[in-house]
Amino acid sequence: MLVLSAMLVGTLAVHVDSSPLPQKTKQNIVGKWDSRIRSNDSSLVVEFSADGSFKQHSVLEKEGRYSIKDNQLTTYVWDDRAKQDKKRIFDVTLDADQLTMKDPNASEEIRLDRTCKIGGQAELAGEWFSANYPGAIRAIPLKAPLRFPAFVEFTKDKKLFFRSIPIRSRSGQYEYSGGVLVLKISGDDPLQTKPHVSSDQIDLKLAKNGPEIPFRRVLGSDCGIPYDVNVGP
Repeated sequence: MLVLSAMLVGTLAVHVDSSPLPQKTKQNIVGKWDSRIRSNDSSLVVEFSADGSFKQHSVLEKEGRYSIKDNQLTTYVWDDRAKQDKKRIFDVTLDADQLTMKDPNASEEIRLDRTCKIGGQAELAGEWFSANYPGAIRAIPLKAPLRFPAFVEFTKDKKLFFRSIPIRSRSGQYEYSGGVLVLKISGDDPLQTKPHVSSDQIDLKLAKNGPEIPFRRVLGSDCGIPYDVNVGP
C-alpha cells in the first residue's frame, strides 16, 4: 500500500489564483491536463498557467463511472480485492460551486468545492476538490487528524476520476508560440517540442528521451488554474 507523506495534514488550505486570463483559442494550452496513460494507479498531471509557468505532478488516480437521478448519485469504482465494481449511493446537494454528498450508511458528509468557479446554474460535470474523501484513493495518512484529500472529476460522458494531491512535483517556465513548446526547468537543458494540440487533448513529451504522452483537458484557459492546494505541517 502506498503511503503519501504529503497527506500528513494538520491543515489544508485551498485558494484561488487571481492571475489574468488569456483570450481563449482552440490551441491555447493554458489549463490542467491529465495523462490518459496510467501505471498501477499512478498518473501525471500537467498545469500550464497564463503567466508562463507550469507544474508537473505525479499523482495517484482511479477511474470509475457514475449515474445521477434527481438528487441521488451512484458511483461505480473497481475494487481490487472484490474483483468487481464497488457501488456507492449518495444523497447530494448541489449548489453552483459547492457539492455535498451524504452516504445514508455513514454519519459524515463529503463536502467538495468546484475547482473552476462557474456561478449561475448548478452542473455536476467538472472537477471538484474535497479536503476529506475517505476511500477515494489508496493511501493512508499517518498522523491525526485523519484526512483523505482528493480531486474528484465528473465528466459529461459519465466517467469519474479520483486524483490524489501531488506525491511529487516539479515546476518551471514554458513558451508556446507557432506550435512550438519550450519547457524550461532549472538544472535541465530546455526541451523543445512541437506537440499536437486540440481543444481537448495535447500530446506531450516531458523528457528528451521520453515518450510522447497523450493528456486530456481537465480545466480550460478560462479557469486559469484556479486552485492551489497547500498542505500544512
